[in-house]
Amino acid sequence: MHVSGTRLLADLLHEKTQQQPDHPLVVFEDVHGAVSQLSYRDFSSAVNRLCNALISQGVQPGQKVALMMNNCTEFLLAWMAINQAGAVMVPVNVLYAPDELQYLLNNSESVGLIAETRFLPVYQEVAAQCPAVSVRICARQGQSSEGFVRLDDIMSRYSDERQVVRVSPDAPAQIIFTSGTTSRPKGAIISHRASLIQGIAVGQALGMVPKDRACVVLPLFHVNGQYVSVVPTLTLGGTIVLLEAYSATRYWEQVRRHACTLISIVPMQLRTMLAQPPQPDDAQHHVRLSFYALPTTDEEWDTFEKRFGVRLIEGYGLSETLGICTCNPVHGRIKRHCIGLPVLGRQVRVVDDAGIDCPTGQVGRIWIQGEPMFSGYYRNEEATAACMSGDWFDTGDNGSLDEDGYVHFFDRSKDVIKRAGENIAATEVERVLNEHPAIAESAVIAVPDPLRDEAVKAFVVLRPGHTLSEQEVQGWCASRLARFKVPSFVSFIDELPKTSIGKIMKYVLKQGGSHGTQEASRP
Repeated sequence: MHVSGTRLLADLLHEKTQQQPDHPLVVFEDVHGAVSQLSYRDFSSAVNRLCNALISQGVQPGQKVALMMNNCTEFLLAWMAINQAGAVMVPVNVLYAPDELQYLLNNSESVGLIAETRFLPVYQEVAAQCPAVSVRICARQGQSSEGFVRLDDIMSRYSDERQVVRVSPDAPAQIIFTSGTTSRPKGAIISHRASLIQGIAVGQALGMVPKDRACVVLPLFHVNGQYVSVVPTLTLGGTIVLLEAYSATRYWEQVRRHACTLISIVPMQLRTMLAQPPQPDDAQHHVRLSFYALPTTDEEWDTFEKRFGVRLIEGYGLSETLGICTCNPVHGRIKRHCIGLPVLGRQVRVVDDAGIDCPTGQVGRIWIQGEPMFSGYYRNEEATAACMSGDWFDTGDNGSLDEDGYVHFFDRSKDVIKRAGENIAATEVERVLNEHPAIAESAVIAVPDPLRDEAVKAFVVLRPGHTLSEQEVQGWCASRLARFKVPSFVSFIDELPKTSIGKIMKYVLKQGGSHGTQEASRP
């Protein structure tokens, strides 16, 4: 038996509601500054109504229901209600273009979509190509669209009598799509058991207690918002302070006003916070620590911790590991520019190309073993097999171990671009570029971005007799990709540098060693 027992996520919510029905579970502030709050009792009552509605709408155990919403209370309600009905939640990146949404809905075999009204036009463009989506619910502002029923309306028709559709703890709770090295995102399956174990492990790693108030500003459609903040906070019976969107001018005031004790930020947020005018009371707050990932300079680190009086606790994780799998010990030795020690239940190896453990200090591939872990990629056994070596998960990232067993991140061996906390598969952008009738081939790389870590740069080879402008290339991509994936820089090149077997040598492009280029750029 596991530490999570036989429980499901719905059981965790019910337990905490019984223990502290009047304690605030979620405090939500929208982009206009309006604040609402739900206690554990009121939140659970709403979940029960929506669960009953989904069951009455014909949602069966194991079926998938997609969520396309910004951070909001309705996202949390829908997530828990879908799982309580025995179904599987599929979060959607709200920046997705219609083509990306169509792929996600069809690949996940989703039978339902719960979306904010503002995102319905994206769905309507591809609705005819997604025939399996029969349950359609719109939430929050605006009127209902054709074929959709409003969330408030459907919930008002059902009682809050609790019913739970029992599934195995190892059954999927969600499928979260992650950008890897393939031309299309892969759906990582995450079980109820894995979710519950991660809540326990992260709560322990960050020293969380029931009185904690965790601020969630990173998107709920990513594992950071879900498993660094929401699930661990629910596990401990704390309060989730949910912000609809990040605003550099408002964020720190919101954190202080809501008496948050834990935050989680990425470098873009750290840098934009530092860019705000210093205030004499910046360090007066209740925040114990901030989970932090990705490199930053010593100067930025020192300035942030001194000005805001917040400890940065660096760690590392992926969608496949449900977020944090290594972390600097909150009550132990913290090493800067180091992703720390494995969290409870995990083991880490650093291996060479032959799968042999590397000596201390030598850079190799980071492998992860233990629980919790994803259950594989949905409908993609080949990709699942490719990333596993026995019980070990090959992260595709490079790092090293020091003499104390701490893990140091070196770089990504995967062809992935990291932009303001979002992962972008270079091959996905290349696929879209190569579909243009005037483009013969392309290569996409990461280039430094002082604010958002990395930007997307595309090298494009045109077919004979064709011409394109940078704006035309960007427009083509923007109609097929989320805007954060659209190349910021385009370079037209006569030919791509290749090896003798035809493999594109991206390191040459990164070094600026290409020839016959015509540069076009956009800041």
